[in-house]
Amino acid sequence: MQRDFHKLGQDSFDLLIVGGGITGATLAWDAVLRGLKVALVDQGDFAAATTSATSKLIHGGLRYLKNGEVGLVRESLCERRILQRIAPHLVYPIPFLIPTYKQGGNRRWMIKAGMLVYDLLSWDRGRLEDPERRIPGHRMLSSQRVLEAEPGVVPERLTGGAVYYDCRCEPERLCLEFILGAAQRGAVVVNYARVTGLIRNNCVVAGAEVQDRLGGGQCRVSADMVANVAGPWTDSIDVLSGVEEEIALKRSKGIHIVTRPLVRKYTVVLQTALGRHFFIIPWRGHSLIGTTDTEYQGRPDELSVLDEDVGGFIAEINGAYPSAALRPEDVLYRYVGVRSLVDRETEVYEASRKYEIVDHEQRGLKGYITALGGKYTTSRNLASKVASKVLARLGRPKTACGTQDTLLPGGVPGRFSEYLRSSCAEAGNLLEEEVLQNLIWTYGARHTGVLELLKNDAALGERIRGDRPEILAQVVFSVREEMAGTLCDILTRRTGIGTLGHPGDEALDKVTGLAARLLGWDPARVESEKKIYLDKTRGLAESCAACLGNEGRV
Repeated sequence: MQRDFHKLGQDSFDLLIVGGGITGATLAWDAVLRGLKVALVDQGDFAAATTSATSKLIHGGLRYLKNGEVGLVRESLCERRILQRIAPHLVYPIPFLIPTYKQGGNRRWMIKAGMLVYDLLSWDRGRLEDPERRIPGHRMLSSQRVLEAEPGVVPERLTGGAVYYDCRCEPERLCLEFILGAAQRGAVVVNYARVTGLIRNNCVVAGAEVQDRLGGGQCRVSADMVANVAGPWTDSIDVLSGVEEEIALKRSKGIHIVTRPLVRKYTVVLQTALGRHFFIIPWRGHSLIGTTDTEYQGRPDELSVLDEDVGGFIAEINGAYPSAALRPEDVLYRYVGVRSLVDRETEVYEASRKYEIVDHEQRGLKGYITALGGKYTTSRNLASKVASKVLARLGRPKTACGTQDTLLPGGVPGRFSEYLRSSCAEAGNLLEEEVLQNLIWTYGARHTGVLELLKNDAALGERIRGDRPEILAQVVFSVREEMAGTLCDILTRRTGIGTLGHPGDEALDKVTGLAARLLGWDPARVESEKKIYLDKTRGLAESCAACLGNEGRV
């Protein structure tokens, strides 16, 4: 599937979605399944901002029980099961361990009580076709069993621990599947397409002016409704609408770091000295640790991970998990995101992750709707509510949401383990088993598209890096089938090989050289793309500004 900016101006749409993060992606998928003619644009790459800066979990939000947000937790647990069903290759259970202590917020009786409520709220967690994906209830461990499982846990005053399950995901890939699914059903989806103005006919929004940041040029996109789901940029788009009462956002900054492996099997849930929780997650042979939660008052475009951010977080980690003994040089990769919060009165860590839908017709402006706030896990449900409001405003018949039962493009029915085995057997000796399994986990049913490339050019089966399972065919597939237009798109949001730190000069040159041939980059563009990626590995904001030409091209 190729990016086609010109399609935006060649037709009129029922709905134009501004924002290609998880909310925009799920809304596009929902709207096309309900029969709407949809366009979606994002000023950067799909999932490049807040969506890609998560802890890579689909979870109920256990800590929100402390705030009494039972409804949010129940909604999240329902959504967890739905996402397991429609994208089994990307959303699957992993075990969590909460150590309990004689003092503090993680006392055994408190955690036990929370676990019982969590199990009760997820009473339907076993309603999955694949029995291997059904999530069990919690169990309590003795202190001896905790230390046997995770020896790095602080033993002093340890009273045991609780084991429960939530789900892991690759957020960029899951978001992309919603985008691709919408496109396969007829939606026009374009990344690197910035909205520079909203078209107004008196008190009606009738579309948007959109700038092509890759190819240059601009077009007018006509639409009966415009949905603003731009995350941290929501208020910036709102200003373009000209409404008198602007939406006010509160923003929370969260960082994650990737290090050597610090835990064995379990995602260990820990508490800082100030009472804030964070995860140490086993991830791709490393540990992913996050997240922080501090108020951010700058521009979203200028967001970055500062050395003092990392230093402060490392101090918190070492305080709660001294066996880590982390130093700044142990950080292989770091990334940052900013969340938009609708709870503007509460300190950001305690602020609710609920969402809000603003129907601007009630504010005197027709054809315009905004959704903000929420959490990754509940985005599909938020999108279903927005889609229902859009149908009502367009005067269309009520149509039930179908996203809870419709497999995403890579989704497969039945037991995923059986699909994995049969697919490996069918491929024969085409690839090493580790490489083939990585393709199946990454693309699900779509992995056959990557294998087709190998039939025409066996050299594309070469590993990008000797100790990693990613292959050159994935670079080609990213460009030809997944609208990757930059080096960061390929390295961090399509293949993921660039999210464990610098992959090495040889691997970087392989990917950049192949991408340059596919995308027609000249030497200056190649160096610019490398610089942007290397800046990103240092936690600097990923910006296209570094390679903008006189015509606004990237």
